[in-house]
Amino acid sequence: MEDYEDGVEQPVSPAAAETLEVAARPALAAATRLFLVAGVVLIVVDERGELSWAASAGDLAEVLQGAARQIWSGPCQDVLASGAPVRTSRLPEAQWPGLAESLGFAGVKSLLCVPVEGAAGPAGTLTLVRRPDRPWAAHEVESAVVYAGVLAGMLRVAAESDNRAQVVAQLEHALQHRVTIEQAKGILMEREGLDAAGAFDHLRKAARAARRRVGEVAADVVCGLPLHHDDNPP
Repeated sequence: MEDYEDGVEQPVSPAAAETLEVAARPALAAATRLFLVAGVVLIVVDERGELSWAASAGDLAEVLQGAARQIWSGPCQDVLASGAPVRTSRLPEAQWPGLAESLGFAGVKSLLCVPVEGAAGPAGTLTLVRRPDRPWAAHEVESAVVYAGVLAGMLRVAAESDNRAQVVAQLEHALQHRVTIEQAKGILMEREGLDAAGAFDHLRKAARAARRRVGEVAADVVCGLPLHHDDNPP
């Protein structure tokens, strides 16, 4: 994790920096597996909207860390201005020439940037990149937005907690719960031709019918077990 101020690294509270980095690291690593991307980078801005720090993960973690300022001045600015996700599968032809140059040598063609909300508004962005020029499907964008919301909550709790070890354990458990649900939704969407809302509704109904948690039912789906649900649960 690096801190940025006018292009120069600045010191931050060691305890705060370590807490946030520890909390973010497993979430970012899990995102690369969940979305099958080459790398992800979390950009955090300060109260003035300036780049505060960045943390990355995946095969292209080092590349993304080095391109953090270009991401902040490019897609991150667009997302913070509109509050909506930004995506492209033709990065070399996109409107961010500096970023395209920074990532082009690594073969990156597709980029998805979504907002990470803070307590008082946008706190930054989560950016996913992959090498193939495959367009981002609607369910991928929706899942990334949901994931960014989970990540934002994790960081808020971590920043406010004095018991780092306990918080990290709790956050990792919550993260795995969300990852499993998103994976199960993707399986159902592909297998049964559902949209994201319909897939989650199937999981919810199955959980109610079996009197189980949605995460437990989702884990069964991920393991290849059939999904059973009653369309009219009690």
